[in-house]
Amino acid sequence: MQLKNPRREIKSIDLLPLINVVFLLILFVLIAGRPSTNQPAGLEVARSTIASAHEGAALSVWLKQDDGFYLSDIKPVTLGELADLVVEKGIAAQGLPLELIADRRATAKQLLAFRRAMARAGVGEIRLKTELTGGAVQ
Repeated sequence: MQLKNPRREIKSIDLLPLINVVFLLILFVLIAGRPSTNQPAGLEVARSTIASAHEGAALSVWLKQDDGFYLSDIKPVTLGELADLVVEKGIAAQGLPLELIADRRATAKQLLAFRRAMARAGVGEIRLKTELTGGAVQ
């Protein structure tokens, strides 16, 4: 009587689907996990000692060290252009707030001029984005 030697078949694990899933997860994290700040490089925001919850605003304006107002890193905009944009988007009519990210080296004169121009445009609330002295941006 002859006994059969059962040969073990080596089953290979197909790693291709696992690699695909990991690659897709990495892509998702890179795209969806981007930082929520829209600060340009080199902007030092003002500091505050009281933490507050961050709420999004309808429009974010940067006041840089050169006392220029920016909507992007490309070119400065005038207060008149900002006021026209607020009216065009209906921000004041809807009662939406604006967000101002001011460089701490900018002058208060420009900050006050911004407030006056936005008040004339009908904006009721401007939120100043600051850095908590503990290091987190609020």
